[in-house]
Amino acid sequence: MADLRDAVDFARTQAQEELDKRTAAWAPVAQALAAWSRDARESRAADDAAKRLIRAKDWLKDAADAIRNDRLRPLSAQSPEIWAELRHESNVELGPVTLTGSSTRRRVTLDVTVDGVDGAALSVMSQGELHALGLALFLPRATVPASPFGFLVIDDPVQSMDPAKVDGLARVLHRVATTRQVVVFTHDDRLPEAIRRLRLPATVLEVRRRRESTVTVTVADDPVSRYLADARAMALSEHVSDEAKRLVVATQCRFAIEAAAHDRIRSDQLGKGERHTDVEQLVAHPRTLHEITTLAVFGDPSRAGDLYGRLSNMCGGGAVDAFKAIRDGAHRAHTGDLMSLIRQAEVIARKVGP
Repeated sequence: MADLRDAVDFARTQAQEELDKRTAAWAPVAQALAAWSRDARESRAADDAAKRLIRAKDWLKDAADAIRNDRLRPLSAQSPEIWAELRHESNVELGPVTLTGSSTRRRVTLDVTVDGVDGAALSVMSQGELHALGLALFLPRATVPASPFGFLVIDDPVQSMDPAKVDGLARVLHRVATTRQVVVFTHDDRLPEAIRRLRLPATVLEVRRRRESTVTVTVADDPVSRYLADARAMALSEHVSDEAKRLVVATQCRFAIEAAAHDRIRSDQLGKGERHTDVEQLVAHPRTLHEITTLAVFGDPSRAGDLYGRLSNMCGGGAVDAFKAIRDGAHRAHTGDLMSLIRQAEVIARKVGP
């Protein structure tokens, strides 16, 4: 009996050891399977919620795109309108402005056609057209009602623009200035000239840096007033010889009359619908003072013989003699009273101008 009992105890011990060994090997696996099974049951239970969340995410994305497009739509409509004002004599058409791409890879797409054919804007547009296009995209964005800024500062927008686009720019900026203060920096006198000719309200300031970097800011006169002011300053100067005064004053008076004549020619010719390019060529063509004044007064350079009679009727007695003295002043010093000559030049310039 004792031997049987010992054998049973030994078998029990061996069996327990084998069981413990197997338990030690499989217990971690069983725990991992139990955890996975629990996660699987929870995942399956949350599957419907996950699908709803995915649908909600897609809806939010579509809603965000729709909101973004709604916000862009007014800007997209304004840009072609501004471009239409700036594009004078350009064969490039600008259609709707849209956003394409997704996430962080969005970009603005321009619907551009050249002579009615789809084309790449940057490859066919001149530098002046690119500047105009940049303004057409910038101005609507900068003037949205939600913008906290009540002003715009634009640096030299006239650069590389032809005269027709400068006129369009003046009108566009005038429109923007009804709701914003518009500050433009430029070295180009064509924008002030267009503003004067189109009779748009604006304050033109001239900034000059003098000796020792002293900066002065003054209201800029029109060219006629500026030339006449320089003539008066020269006539009254105590540091210039009399002979030099007489030559310079006559030249400044001539510049004043020429500036008035150029303004008149531009105003009349453009008012008739002539192309800006043709008008600028007409103004830039070398002419004598007599020729340019005849063209301004009559619109016909062949009527040079009628000029003195018209000047006498327009400006009164003494105007013709003053005109001749100014015409010849650069070559022959004027012997009369300089201040009287300047007054006559101002009368002629104001009557000749628009």
